[in-house]
Amino acid sequence: MSETIALTGHAGLPLGSAFNLRDFGGYATADGRCVKRGMLYRSGTMALLTDGDAAQLRALGIRAICDFRRGNERTAEPTRWHGADVDYFCRDYSESSGLLGEMLKSDDATAEDMRRTMVALYREIPVDHAESYRAMFARIVEGRVPLLINCSAGKDRTGVGAALVLASLGVPRTTIVEDYLLTNDHADWDWLLAQRNTLVARMRSSRAETLKPLLVADAAYLDSLFATLDERHGGVDGYLETLGVDSAARNAMRGMLLN
Repeated sequence: MSETIALTGHAGLPLGSAFNLRDFGGYATADGRCVKRGMLYRSGTMALLTDGDAAQLRALGIRAICDFRRGNERTAEPTRWHGADVDYFCRDYSESSGLLGEMLKSDDATAEDMRRTMVALYREIPVDHAESYRAMFARIVEGRVPLLINCSAGKDRTGVGAALVLASLGVPRTTIVEDYLLTNDHADWDWLLAQRNTLVARMRSSRAETLKPLLVADAAYLDSLFATLDERHGGVDGYLETLGVDSAARNAMRGMLLN
């Protein structure tokens, strides 16, 4: 596997044992500014990093990590590359994608069933993970950047987190979707699932087509998120307010993270 973190343009820092790890800066905002590079990173599991890759990641000067995974995920694949000087946030929670779990266990589920379940999941993520996103924004506002956010795949919980950060900085929605879809270029599922003996890994070999909607970044998923925020909060801005991201917080973030 060959993985890169995009740092400047399409150049990157090669990390052979990372999964879906990348810089999500560099995007233009609606008012003509640009999100700084080297300040915001997103990733999947980091438990498989080699010593050399871990050293390169530490060299980025990351000050805070927000790990959106459940306790059992962190136990199975612990994050250990960072030092004690890095603010590492995680939380134990009971919210679970029950429908998704049932779908994975069902012998009768189709690919379309899986895709519908993923669309529904993105309606629940902003509810189930509001506490984690609140902590993420608090760290940014307090200046604990560079910041890295991650989950297991770096796609769903992390994808929503990154979308919210970019939206708060004034990045247009079409660009946010483009960043989200980059998972399809960066995530080497063949490599990752070969390292695991999980239900998903076993299902990949026997029911790959049914599983595919779970493993891809699909614009319809993010559309479902935004539609939910429109319905429940009058838009992204209204949801951000519930996380404590008011105009003062936005101004602080933009002063820090925009050129």
